[in-house]
Amino acid sequence: MKTFYNVTLFCFALGLVILCCDSPWTLTPVGSPYSHVVLGYAPVWSGKFSNVPGARVDWSAFTLLAGGVGFFSIVIGASAYFFRAKRGPEKDLDD
Repeated sequence: MKTFYNVTLFCFALGLVILCCDSPWTLTPVGSPYSHVVLGYAPVWSGKFSNVPGARVDWSAFTLLAGGVGFFSIVIGASAYFFRAKRGPEKDLDD
């Protein structure tokens, strides 16, 4: 299980770093019931859209993308655990 946890944590951390470097920005006001218009993708700390009034990071889209990153990191971690080179003998449950 150590392989599963290490690979999953590494993939999740790498995915969040990439997501922070390329997060969605919007100009829709906070709490607006209308659909959000994405201005583009830029780092969280960027001033790329500073000239656009009301531009901010779209945290709801960021959270959805982070959930996708979490899902795929679990899938990658599980496949790394399943296809590891050192499998070892199976335990006998009757002992």
